[in-house]
Amino acid sequence: MGGFEMLAKGGPVMFVLGLLSVYAVGVIMFKIYQFHLSGLLERGFIDPALNAIKQGNIAEAQRVLSASRGPVARIMRVSLEMVTNRTISQPAKEAEISRVGSSDIRYLESHLRGLEMVANVSPLMGLLGTVYGMVHTFNKLELAGARVDPAMLAGGIWEALIATATGLMIAAPSVVAYHIFDSLIERTRAAMKDVCIQIMALEEDFKRREQAEQQRLADEKERKRLEAERQLRMQDIDRISQLERTRLHEEKALAEEKQKHMEELDRIRREMEDLRTSPQSNSTLKLLNPRYNNF
Repeated sequence: MGGFEMLAKGGPVMFVLGLLSVYAVGVIMFKIYQFHLSGLLERGFIDPALNAIKQGNIAEAQRVLSASRGPVARIMRVSLEMVTNRTISQPAKEAEISRVGSSDIRYLESHLRGLEMVANVSPLMGLLGTVYGMVHTFNKLELAGARVDPAMLAGGIWEALIATATGLMIAAPSVVAYHIFDSLIERTRAAMKDVCIQIMALEEDFKRREQAEQQRLADEKERKRLEAERQLRMQDIDRISQLERTRLHEEKALAEEKQKHMEELDRIRREMEDLRTSPQSNSTLKLLNPRYNNF
């Protein structure tokens, strides 16, 4: 008996079970692709990023996280951004981190409810198919009356149990896949919560480092200001010294010029004294006293 003929003997419920099986296979393949694409199993970046954050090397931590993918790396980037941002209140930071984490978890949990539904409904649909087959078999036995054949009863029961077997075959891998996917998501949720707590716990350290850095910058600024003032004072002193040297030079030049004038006056005075003490010629006397010509 071929597979399609066997499924046909299972009754109309088998078509529903066939659709459920196709849906379950599609969800399982999609979740495998989704988890692989999102880098759900990547964990190697967590310790290097956390060590860089604890050492205060934010740039290195951002570089490590930007090169990684997945919800854990994303929540670490958001947490680091929130911790280093001083313009956002603490409740707003926690709300933003919670929003991003919930969004990633909801994305990872997509279609899991459908897979869980298949795992729960398939056995019930198989049981429904079996009950339907048994009712159909006993109806045939009633119509047969005294000509009841035990082979007819056995064949009817066998065909009815096909639905139950098919439902269990669909439910078993669906349950296994659901719990595997759910455990991976739970591990991811725990990792996201753990890294968030570690990063948020470092906020006080970040504040202390920032205060120390601000104090260092303020000290550096004050040192530069004092250095600039000292340079200005030195320039003023140099300018005053230059003015003083210029003044002394000018005073010296004036003194030399005055000395020359004094020497010139002394020379003229001596010449005048020489003129008064020496005999004067007639021409000189005539020049000095015009009445001299009357004598």
